[in-house]
Amino acid sequence: MGAMEGNRVADDAGLARFVPELRAAAGRLTDSSDEADDLVQECLACAIQSVDRVRQAEVLGAWLHQILRRRWYDLLRRRTLERRMRSQDRPPAPAESAGDEIVRRALESLDPDSRAVLKMRFFESRTSVEIGNALGQSSGTVRSRIFHALRRFEAEFRKLCPEEKR
Repeated sequence: MGAMEGNRVADDAGLARFVPELRAAAGRLTDSSDEADDLVQECLACAIQSVDRVRQAEVLGAWLHQILRRRWYDLLRRRTLERRMRSQDRPPAPAESAGDEIVRRALESLDPDSRAVLKMRFFESRTSVEIGNALGQSSGTVRSRIFHALRRFEAEFRKLCPEEKR
């Protein structure tokens, strides 16, 4: 389906009136206006394919926002997967420096739960939702645990770090 035909179908289905609202929502989710526009375009393309399934006009806006969020989650998953694939292609890390040794020792001084959430978040680049799913906790609980673990890590790091390196 061409762009002109897609616009006509969107207009015929009554989707065009939701575009400014969807752009605003996509702008809040993404880092750039180009990315937000792409997200809205993907949302509308998906909606056009199945707009005949929505029987009540009053739920059309909520349905579109749900599609938008799902497309955004798909984008986040693709990025995470790409990061993981790139990290597997990296050459082996060089020998550990004195700073790396301090970080390792500070991490080892933490309790296993704190160490686990920090490793998942910062070494595996997982989101709080992904960590929550892995640990069977809500993303809010995970964010709180990360915050407190970082504070404990920082305190330990400061104890181990020589004055001149701070």
